[in-house]
Amino acid sequence: MAMFNGPGFRELEEQDVREYWEHEAHDFTPWLADQLRTEGASHLEDVLGLDLAVIETEKSVGKYSVDIVAEVVDDDRQVVIENQLTQSDHDHLGKCIAYAAGVDADIIVWLSPQFNDEHKDAFQWLNKTSREGIDLFAIRLEVWTIADSPPAVRLNPVEDPSEWKEKAKRTEGKLSETKQLQEEYWTQFRDLIGDRDIPLRQRKPKPQHWYNNPIGHSEFTLQFTVNSVENNLYCQLIIRDDPEAYQTFERQKKEIETEFGESLLWSPPEEAQRDSNRGKITVRHPGELTDTESWGEYHEWMIDRGERFHAVFYDRIQQL
Repeated sequence: MAMFNGPGFRELEEQDVREYWEHEAHDFTPWLADQLRTEGASHLEDVLGLDLAVIETEKSVGKYSVDIVAEVVDDDRQVVIENQLTQSDHDHLGKCIAYAAGVDADIIVWLSPQFNDEHKDAFQWLNKTSREGIDLFAIRLEVWTIADSPPAVRLNPVEDPSEWKEKAKRTEGKLSETKQLQEEYWTQFRDLIGDRDIPLRQRKPKPQHWYNNPIGHSEFTLQFTVNSVENNLYCQLIIRDDPEAYQTFERQKKEIETEFGESLLWSPPEEAQRDSNRGKITVRHPGELTDTESWGEYHEWMIDRGERFHAVFYDRIQQL
């Protein structure tokens, strides 16, 4: 791929992916699984707009093996990831579908360095005709260098589910007015995140009262909430199944609140509902979901507090 080659500029050069991963199962799949298991959000998760937890690699399905089986952290939807280091073919297309059926997956991710038109068209047709919640992604695996630079991986979607198509497939009245407002609120919030150079991540907006973001460790979540019953907005750090981490932060309460710039609400795990064992550190602000004219103000408040949570807690989480 030739780029502008003016004074001081070099050309981007695409590399053969097999120079870096010789074998799909032995080299690329372990590498990708490790990327997904890292405490920070992986490149693939950012491309998908989903936070994933790896369940198993090379899982047997009939006489074949799924490269990676994962689940969406927010809603436990099953994901199959099929890796290919050569040009797309009918064999891998069939495997994608067979594997999804075998593990009852809702999301299929197919990675290849080159997709033939018929395979892109097949995924596009399946995205159009499948029920809402069934999503297929065809992602081009690329490796680039500039002169003698270290190689850089780029995951380039060539087919992914369209949000407006998903909405169009819904039957009349499937979503309540509140659910529709929630989905639109988070869509605007997600788009605003994408327009800014901030540590928050774009995630798929859903018709629900919360929007989750990673914050450096799988057991911690930065959660934004619009509570339509209390008419409050919340930004909170959720600590799952780790009372010691909560206690560590609570011992630093004075220092943390000074750094944050305002008082926080501290909810220890023993106060969690339904025995969830979740500790929460929260800040709240008045806000009504139905007040659409104030959404811009609400979004700015959430982004500001989200950035503060990152600034105050990210390094502390890494040091646990």
